[in-house]
Amino acid sequence: MTIIDAGDAVCELNMSYLWLAQRLLQEDRATGMFRLGVTADMAAALGSLSMKHMIDLASSGQLVCVPRPETHDVVRALTRPAPPVDIGRLHVAMTLASSWPDAEDAA
Repeated sequence: MTIIDAGDAVCELNMSYLWLAQRLLQEDRATGMFRLGVTADMAAALGSLSMKHMIDLASSGQLVCVPRPETHDVVRALTRPAPPVDIGRLHVAMTLASSWPDAEDAA
């Protein structure tokens, strides 16, 4: 594994995120918006980015994606040991859905 500097890592992460965002939105817009936690306006902006604009944005030196859990308590709750019944995925989906932008934006 090659060690790269932080700027290169940020650029690579940004490109991966932007590519994934476009793919999710193209496959199923509503589901993609839910998974990404974005509004309809943001989905339209992400979906319309050209490759040049994606590269420019990815190279900005700032992360373009933000972790969705808003507090350390949410992160701690999502990463605690699994309960005896496998409800982990459901719990994660419900917790992340609670921070979902207005539902009418998905239409």
